[in-house]
Amino acid sequence: MSIDFDNTWNALLQPGRASQYFSIPKLIPMQPENIHYDPINAWWLMEFARLIYRQEADELAEEFDGLTRNSVLAKVGFKESRFFNGGRTQCAIIEAVTQPPVTILVFRGTDHIQDWIANLTSFPVAWEQSGTVHYGFKEEFTEVWSDIAQYLTTVTTPIIYTGHSLGGALALLAASVKPPHMVYTFGAPRVGDQQFVNSLKDIPIYRIVNNRDAVPTLPPVTALLEFCHVGELHYIAHDGTMLNNPSDNTIDTDRQRSDPTLTKTANARQWFDPYEFLADHAPINYSAYLSRQLLKAI
Repeated sequence: MSIDFDNTWNALLQPGRASQYFSIPKLIPMQPENIHYDPINAWWLMEFARLIYRQEADELAEEFDGLTRNSVLAKVGFKESRFFNGGRTQCAIIEAVTQPPVTILVFRGTDHIQDWIANLTSFPVAWEQSGTVHYGFKEEFTEVWSDIAQYLTTVTTPIIYTGHSLGGALALLAASVKPPHMVYTFGAPRVGDQQFVNSLKDIPIYRIVNNRDAVPTLPPVTALLEFCHVGELHYIAHDGTMLNNPSDNTIDTDRQRSDPTLTKTANARQWFDPYEFLADHAPINYSAYLSRQLLKAI
């Protein structure tokens, strides 16, 4: 059974309220040794990126419902070894217990209004490694990186960076400072200029974009702000198929076509639900498509 689509405001703005994760009938282990794009790894990493939105007692106090990230992870052979909270920026180290040896550094995406403000603060600033990057992303990254970097010195397994939305942007900044085994981002915005992009060319980076999701179109490219995307694009088309590195024209044409998931009774968009360019950004809808693609592959 694949994950259901959810086109509501709650799915978009409160992804941490979800309670069901890693829900496919035959749980296939991750393939950390495969540095090429892999639908198995994409699905696992999107579920980690979705799970990191879930807040616990240290963040919610009396509102915490008792379901911990580690209780979810324990059922699928992983554990959360460390959680980093920089105030505006949160991320975690997830390590395999009964799965093939691998370590995941997963960044949480946009979860508070101040993060949206950071997304709009889009002027470029110098990046110590190479080129220029988005000011707001750099500020949030520096909140937590020193503690993460110290922990990463103890890691001996292959390590993968991942994140949804802002989390994907932060994963790319981390890759620039300390290259990982590979990176998967989901619905991530542009992070830096061409020089920054070129500095990451030797790292396997896979960029997944869901159909009309608007966040990957941000910040907008202007004469003064020439930010670029980085990584191999895997685009989820209107009919749920995955297109590898499609042209801009192919994407523009596809985005004009009707999404068949919206005609199903359980997923039909109501007048008060978010527009499709917002709903397509919801983490659950990335997982829903990726779970269907994985089930077809097996």
